[in-house]
Amino acid sequence: MKLLLILSFLLNVTSVNDIPEYSGSVIDLSTYNISTLYKGSKKQFVANKLNVIGIYDIVSKKKGLWYVTMDFKITKETINNGDIWLQFRTNINAATVYLNGGFFFRNGIVENLSQAKTGGKNLVRKKIPKEYLVNGNNKIEIEFTNYKNKTGAIFRDVSIGSFEAFQKHTAVMTTAPIFLFGVFMFFLIINLVLYFSLDQKEVFLFLTILFLINSLLVGYEVLYWNGFVSASSFIHSYTLRSVLEYSIYFILLFILYFEYKYEKRILLFSILAFIAIYICATLLNINIVVALSLLPFGISLLASLKRGKYRNIITLSLFILFLLNYLDDRNVIEDYDFVNSNFIITSMAYKLDSLAVVIFALVMIFISAKGILSKTKSLNEAKLKLERLEYQFLQKRILPHFIINSLTSLQQLILKDPEVANEMIEALSEEFHLLSIMSKKKLVPIKQEIEICKAYLKIMSIQQKANYKMRIRGILGDEMIPPIVIHTLVENGITHGYSGNQNANFELSKQETSSSMLYRLFNDSSTKTTNLMLTSGTGLKYVEARLEECYPGKWTLNSNKIENGWESIIEIKYNL
Repeated sequence: MKLLLILSFLLNVTSVNDIPEYSGSVIDLSTYNISTLYKGSKKQFVANKLNVIGIYDIVSKKKGLWYVTMDFKITKETINNGDIWLQFRTNINAATVYLNGGFFFRNGIVENLSQAKTGGKNLVRKKIPKEYLVNGNNKIEIEFTNYKNKTGAIFRDVSIGSFEAFQKHTAVMTTAPIFLFGVFMFFLIINLVLYFSLDQKEVFLFLTILFLINSLLVGYEVLYWNGFVSASSFIHSYTLRSVLEYSIYFILLFILYFEYKYEKRILLFSILAFIAIYICATLLNINIVVALSLLPFGISLLASLKRGKYRNIITLSLFILFLLNYLDDRNVIEDYDFVNSNFIITSMAYKLDSLAVVIFALVMIFISAKGILSKTKSLNEAKLKLERLEYQFLQKRILPHFIINSLTSLQQLILKDPEVANEMIEALSEEFHLLSIMSKKKLVPIKQEIEICKAYLKIMSIQQKANYKMRIRGILGDEMIPPIVIHTLVENGITHGYSGNQNANFELSKQETSSSMLYRLFNDSSTKTTNLMLTSGTGLKYVEARLEECYPGKWTLNSNKIENGWESIIEIKYNL
């Protein structure tokens, strides 16, 4: 009954008893007090001057076979002026429609004293042949039964109009639901993927359920307004939509429970509050959806009083959800001219409640994305730290070997060539001193890197009885780079590029472009070592880890054999 009262206001029911005239603009005959009701196969008179509310008040109290007649006027000029259509939208299981005493169409099969075996659709549109209409008064007669569903006796729409007008109305009622169906399905897929990829966190599962319910809700509206829904089913269309709407706010309680990591007693309290609000809203005749949408906002508001990441933005989105539900219930924005200026805007204005859920969804996706980025960053930092620790561990294992070789060389040099032995001691001292200073820093001046490289080359020159040199080109010395990066590349160059007492020439150069800085280390080795051997080594992994630590995502390292040697190029991109 409450639904019919609401319907009467929405349809702007008139109390005028005069027969309405169709002159080109849509008229809904069910809203006028012009209907006459009969009962039974003998068409026993029941009442006249009824509208949709009056018909329902009588028919919904007793099952039977019923007839309703509705009169309307039309001129010969209007008949000949263009096509005229009848739109028949009801939740009556089956009905047969007659026009001026002749059969017009059948929506389902009407059977006396039994349920109709074949039900019709909730919406039928039929073009009225011109020969069916007469100049002046015309009569529509509707035969129907309510044996299957006693309360299924609502004529929501018995309208005369043009096909274009009916299509425009359908477009208004379905454009937003079609768009929102796609949005909710997209959100559903995102959260389903997040659920299975992020340790099956419950919040993503309930968000998936939330968007599934919203998808069903707007999807059903698309089907309903296009006439793809049965006129009468085991679940009343209003009941189905109401249950889906109430479920949205019930699921929100679980989303907040898992997102805020509440205790179970808070969830239990929330469920009891949900039931209490539903009962109170029903008894007080308050919009149940508006009342229920206030509960998640209140719970989140209490949670936001405690410090917690993103709680305020979630609370704000839930307040918007409540506010838009309230505005939708009061039809506040529908009175503004801009709303009716475009059918898309009008359609969106009718779905403020669903738009509010979209806002909440965007907030939750934003929070999820931030959490994933933060987790990814932590994992990358942990990986870099691990790689550095692995390299340092390896260095601790290699360093004694390097020292032993150096001491052995020193022992021989002290006996054979004390002057060269003294040079080696100075070079070792310089390298160890620089290592102790540089290893604890994130960035060092490149001049220190060059000094440690030269000290290392001097030591290796003495050990290998060869001449290892490094030339510097285009470098000022105050450029900052990660420590031991060039040194590691030089080590790789000697290890993989030279053998025995073969001389080695290195050249370190710098080149600046508008978007990046390039460091090129060249050596004149003639080895046939492949690129894979270099890039797969622990030393190169250390270089990559150091570069990623200092310039995340803004560097490249390439090592390649070239015509007269080998080159390694480090490119560091600027923040543009």
